[in-house]
Amino acid sequence: MATQDTKEREDAVEGVNRYQFNLLHCLAEGLPDLHDPRYDSLKAAPPPGCSAGRYGDFFCLRCEREGLNLLDAVAPVCAEARAASGVLMTDLGVEGLWEWKADGRDGHGATVVAQLLLMAAERASLIGYGVDDLVRFLRTAAG
Repeated sequence: MATQDTKEREDAVEGVNRYQFNLLHCLAEGLPDLHDPRYDSLKAAPPPGCSAGRYGDFFCLRCEREGLNLLDAVAPVCAEARAASGVLMTDLGVEGLWEWKADGRDGHGATVVAQLLLMAAERASLIGYGVDDLVRFLRTAAG
């Protein structure tokens, strides 16, 4: 689960927060082997601020990154992992996605939204939708 580090830092940019989160590779179509060669590059050189490990039965990146909000902290790590290995990290370790809490852009609700978006990206690609399709859908449906 993602958490916001509330410690003040002298060099912090106004509005930028530090977030700790786990990113998992959890697929809709089965459990990948922890020794899958796709993880080798991420194990050898994880994205900055991250370490490679396991979260239960899943490959995981444990990260601490800065961002204006949680989505801004998580998205670049996903992009870096995908560029390095071809792996789309699909999960933030949230259990009980139905447990909603509207607690702002940095709370549990933001973690749920981020996980749902990552899950949607992975599942949409399995049936032929791309990122542009998802963006168009959200713009049309949600305005």
